[in-house]
Amino acid sequence: MERILDLAAYGLARFLMVFFGLLPVKTALVLGDLAGKTVFFFSKKRRVAYINLKNVFGEKLTARERRKIVRDHYGHIGQNIVEVMIFPRLTPDHISDHIKINHLERFEDLVKSGKGGVLLTGHFGNWELLQVIAGLRGTPIHVLARAQKFPRLNGLLNRLRETHGSVAVTRGAGVRSLIRALREGKLIGVLGDQSAGKTEGILLPFFGRKTSVPTGAFELAVRTGALLMPSYMVRLKNAHHEIFVENVLKDDPSLPNEERIRSLAGQYLASLEDYISRFPNQWLWENKRWKYSWTRKILILSDGKPGHFKQSDVVQELMSSLVEFHGRPGLEFDTEKIHIEYRSSLHRVLLYVLAPLIKPWIQGRIDWLGGFLKPGSFGAVKAARADFIIAAGSGLAPVHQLLAAETGAKTVVIMKPPFPYTIMRYDLAIVPAHDGGILPKKSFRCVIMPSGYRARDRLSDVAELKAGVTGVEDAGIAVFVGGKTRHFDITVSDAEKLAMTLKKISKRNGGYMLTTSRRTSKPVEQFLKTAITRDPSCRYLVIANEDNPAYAASAMISLANIVIVTGDSLAMISEAVGGGKKVIVLNLGEGELPPKHYRFHQVLSQRGLVTMSCIEDLERTVADLVKKTDRVAKDREKNALLQRLGELL
Repeated sequence: MERILDLAAYGLARFLMVFFGLLPVKTALVLGDLAGKTVFFFSKKRRVAYINLKNVFGEKLTARERRKIVRDHYGHIGQNIVEVMIFPRLTPDHISDHIKINHLERFEDLVKSGKGGVLLTGHFGNWELLQVIAGLRGTPIHVLARAQKFPRLNGLLNRLRETHGSVAVTRGAGVRSLIRALREGKLIGVLGDQSAGKTEGILLPFFGRKTSVPTGAFELAVRTGALLMPSYMVRLKNAHHEIFVENVLKDDPSLPNEERIRSLAGQYLASLEDYISRFPNQWLWENKRWKYSWTRKILILSDGKPGHFKQSDVVQELMSSLVEFHGRPGLEFDTEKIHIEYRSSLHRVLLYVLAPLIKPWIQGRIDWLGGFLKPGSFGAVKAARADFIIAAGSGLAPVHQLLAAETGAKTVVIMKPPFPYTIMRYDLAIVPAHDGGILPKKSFRCVIMPSGYRARDRLSDVAELKAGVTGVEDAGIAVFVGGKTRHFDITVSDAEKLAMTLKKISKRNGGYMLTTSRRTSKPVEQFLKTAITRDPSCRYLVIANEDNPAYAASAMISLANIVIVTGDSLAMISEAVGGGKKVIVLNLGEGELPPKHYRFHQVLSQRGLVTMSCIEDLERTVADLVKKTDRVAKDREKNALLQRLGELL
């Protein structure tokens, strides 16, 4: 099959050579521009080009300007191909009529120096034409060319490159001819702007992002004493170009070779950045230049709910703890948070419905979101750049998907997204074990929600609690009381039974701490305030709807040996298990909990992470647990999640 494709590609190239050879140069280039801009509408790589432009220039360019630059770039590449096909037709007169060379004297001085020279450029302008111009001016050069997939096509392209005296060599054995040419005082041409891959080259910032940079050209110069000269060709219009010859890069032979190479590479990248910034449509944006990057951006979307943000923030912290990428140190993360606010509930519903429909066309049209989001949120979303977007909360699903399509970021969702977003693409979905139904394909089922991994928060929270309340050190039990959940609620009668049982338990196990939930009813709150405050065994009481310190729950879990949580409070059960504590899930309340609650209890119980108990058995259950050794489950699950996050890189 490859042989057939090779023959087809070779035949097409030969046809184009004949076809464009029969046309006037200007006409051929106009057709090349038209063909390139037509390909733009069908090429998936235009999305990569748009993303790279946004990551590099940010708000310096509007979405419309980015799309225009990419479209113009495709036209420019079409013209490059035409020019390669007509290399044999080019003459010195054509060069003098259509190409202006700035600082030609620098090039001539390099030739006269006799030291040999490395002409550095990038996939910028028509880089292939540079070597032809050198040959037509009487100074042919050796060029390092990447071997193409198809042998016949590769041979044809190299013959075109060598039309006017240049010598095309490939990596491997061909590098020896480059060394020989430099030692003979000749010139070689090298493209130095592409990635060196995951393990080769050195790491340097390129447009602010640390990435791998090939060092071959700089090593050749250091090894042979040759001079390095950046040169760039800019297309003005059709066949008219302008060449910019830069000064020779500064080198200090007294430095160690490694430092010399790093300095030379840094100077070249600074020069290249300058030209790309001035002529952005001339560079090869559709290449995944930052695929191997050691600088990553994490964006957290927030719906304003502290619990949701906490989950996302912990996942961000886990990802940011990674310090190596493909075994190389230096990985660093930058994090940004955007609070998403809709103009109204109606706008939220409308975007929820429309987002799956407009997602394929949203890139470059992110302004559409301005009609749904409040100005502050929209401004932040419009300017956002990210490699990873993390979100928790069903209301964020539309923005999450659309912003990922705009930025090319990988998506991490926490908790099961609502339908139809469950069937849309997520790079990682962190879903509680109790959730059933349709789940995203790349799901990580967890018993402990990410917030349960944040041990460092508990240390500061404990200190804050101890500073304000005396005697909490003696409280061996923490109690979390929930409340209304659909057809379920905790009544005053249930609260009375709990208070009596806690009084008995505390005689053997020291004091206890208790907090209600925002779902706890007023009558239950009033009863607990009256009954618990009279019990000297209660070291700390929180009525969540009146005063709910941010540190309270975390500190209580950390201080206690046993944590008792009513069965309706799934998040608190998960956090208690994550804290490595002995956890009792208390069956207390009237009515039926949703099925997912019972599934969650069953999974935890089967894994030995919690002990189920009714109020009548609570005293005995606590006594039995006191005798058992601690169980720590969070490390195993945390490490598994960390591995999945690492795989996203």
